Amino acid sequence: MPAKWSDTEGSRRVAGEATEFGISSGFAVPMLSVHHWQSVLSFASSAKRCILSPRQQVQLVTMAVYAGMAIQALSNVDDDDEGPLTDREKEVLLWAAAGKTSSETSQILGLTERTVKWHSASAREVFGVATTTQAVVEAVRRRLIHP
Repeated sequence: MPAKWSDTEGSRRVAGEATEFGISSGFAVPMLSVHHWQSVLSFASSAKRCILSPRQQVQLVTMAVYAGMAIQALSNVDDDDEGPLTDREKEVLLWAAAGKTSSETSQILGLTERTVKWHSASAREVFGVATTTQAVVEAVRRRLIHP
């Protein structure tokens, strides 16, 4: 724990309770989900000091991210079984993720370019983002598309 926080009443209480369970040190990974809930995944150790190499730290952060994604997937409480995007919006974002322009996507899907742009704009609006690239990133993060 950083020194500036280690002398607070709350940190002393947590440290005391941890010691009761044989925890002397550890490594914590703060997380924020796409639905904006916050959490921390802690790795505890009975060693006096938790000394980790940069590689080990990256490995623990990777494990925490995957665990957080799994928890998020299990706790997805969207009432809408279809998700926030229509099938066509997902399809347009998939082609955008593959690097296709609106014109190319329109030819692939047999739609007008205007219709493809409309579906892209709709997806951007759903996610509250400014660009189609940002919409693609958000759709991937939410596991709505798998490029």
